[in-house]
Amino acid sequence: MKILKITDSKVGHITVSDGVIDAVEQHSNVDEVIILTIGLRAKFLLRILRFVLKYHLLSSRLVSSDLFMRMCYKNFKKPDTEIDLIVSTGGDTQFANVWLSYVLDVDNIFCGTLKGVPPKYFSLIMSTTDLKTDNSIKLDILPTKSFPQDIDQRVERFCDEKKVDKKEKYFVLLIGGDGSGYHYTKSDYETLVHAFMSVVKRYHAKALITTSRRTGAEEELLIKELLSKYSDDIAYSVYFIQKPEKVVGVYLELASMLFVTEESSSMISESLLCRKPIFTLYPEKIKEVKSYQSFLKGLIDKERIHTLSIKNDLADIVLDQFHFHYIEKLPTEELSEKIQPFLKKNLNH
Repeated sequence: MKILKITDSKVGHITVSDGVIDAVEQHSNVDEVIILTIGLRAKFLLRILRFVLKYHLLSSRLVSSDLFMRMCYKNFKKPDTEIDLIVSTGGDTQFANVWLSYVLDVDNIFCGTLKGVPPKYFSLIMSTTDLKTDNSIKLDILPTKSFPQDIDQRVERFCDEKKVDKKEKYFVLLIGGDGSGYHYTKSDYETLVHAFMSVVKRYHAKALITTSRRTGAEEELLIKELLSKYSDDIAYSVYFIQKPEKVVGVYLELASMLFVTEESSSMISESLLCRKPIFTLYPEKIKEVKSYQSFLKGLIDKERIHTLSIKNDLADIVLDQFHFHYIEKLPTEELSEKIQPFLKKNLNH
């Protein structure tokens, strides 16, 4: 089997697609994964592309042309080899996934929220909400590729290079930014930094901190300035917009506790893999997105995570009052069981 992975280059989306491919590989021989990295030329195009799908205009001469796709997407190129399956994650890849499935006449898997796109355009949809369709699988968390086999060596190398003592107790803070209806103000970030660092000091731990692509340049500078007062209590920090480093996997291995801003399903999902206590942190301003709040509620009800207000809960947290039920199976293991009937029906031909 040859799989085409369409990606918008966002790290969280890539890891989910890789998780799907991992699950497929447990039941099918995958010879090659071809990667197509694309980007929308402008955000307003999403409305046009969803209009095309809503009103079933894929077969029109204009829409079915390669030129149309190149006008909408940077770096778009139709594969010049035979493809058996298309996999993608994230709204920006949705139309390209459908278009290529239609033009190449192959099965396609999409991970994420449909946002009004009819489910009939996908062979299989993976979502954290129940779509109640025959071609969808509901998961507590989207599949995320598990840690690489050499993670122990990566941790050793990181500790040697950064002068980090593996024997210390580490509290990890993963900082995101606006998204999924969440809005973080300057005040939120100030409170977050001071409250988190007070917890670190109170429990005699060291902090491992990283911002993300979501954080924003100005906000990151503010966070960096605020954290500069706590240098003795921080083992290592990454300011992703200024100097990106892939440290999350190593951080999760070293962590005793994890604190994650609540808007990022990918950061939460990846954190769940390490089966350690996870606290999600929310700001004052939240515009509820039902599908996302449903995803969080599923995790809260099962005590996978506990959610804390940055303003009211974080600084005074008493850690031993919380109980956690860690995931029993890795998401890719759970998915591999659920995806098997689909693979037998659609792919093993």
